[in-house]
Amino acid sequence: MGFLEKSNDEVVGKVLSDFGDIIGVKEVVDGYMALVDSEVYKKTAFIGFVNEKDDYFDMDRFPLLKIAANNLTKFPLKLPFTPLFGIKDFYVTYSFIWNIWRCQLNRELTLDEGRSVFYNDLAVRIIFLLEYFDSSQNTPQVDEEFFRKLGKIKKLDKGAKKLSDRFLSLRTTLQVNAFGESPVTFGVNELGWTHFLAGCSAVHSGRNVIGMDDLVVGNKVYIKLVNTDLDSLIRSL
Repeated sequence: MGFLEKSNDEVVGKVLSDFGDIIGVKEVVDGYMALVDSEVYKKTAFIGFVNEKDDYFDMDRFPLLKIAANNLTKFPLKLPFTPLFGIKDFYVTYSFIWNIWRCQLNRELTLDEGRSVFYNDLAVRIIFLLEYFDSSQNTPQVDEEFFRKLGKIKKLDKGAKKLSDRFLSLRTTLQVNAFGESPVTFGVNELGWTHFLAGCSAVHSGRNVIGMDDLVVGNKVYIKLVNTDLDSLIRSL
């Protein structure tokens, strides 16, 4: 083990000693510990991410994107006191669905499957139902006010920032120790998307600042998505 490398037990212990009393943190830690044994997770970590643009879609068939694009900034930089989430953070939802699905299938998606990633209701269900995206609940209507509020979130509170750092250290350490490295782009996308999901949780809870509970929800949704049979779920929606 190199000078800067850490053991899994060390980073797990740090998360639990600082945040073990927060409901759901132990579940997230256990979830990430299990993911490093997942071939799907390993493949997803090293596969390239799709990068779609607005003009790829038929807006009339894709109201979710239209509303998101109208309310989330297109400014590419993250600056202090500016909105935390932009349209690119929204797009990463589809990148994770696409990549996890093709890694589960162990092949590239067909043209029709690729289209279904974007025109299927799974992204709507993830954003509006969070942990219950695979439940029997009806798919919610796309809500413009939700995205308006999401686009105004500018920060995580102090506890959430520290917990986010702990989760990031956990993911990075587990990946390095299991896979030999932690792909930088993948890590950035993981961090950004778990924050985006946490922002969705905050809006659903009536908050304009992301708290620790929201961050737990965001990470639980991500872990659950990796472990869900997306082929069966997407074809059932």
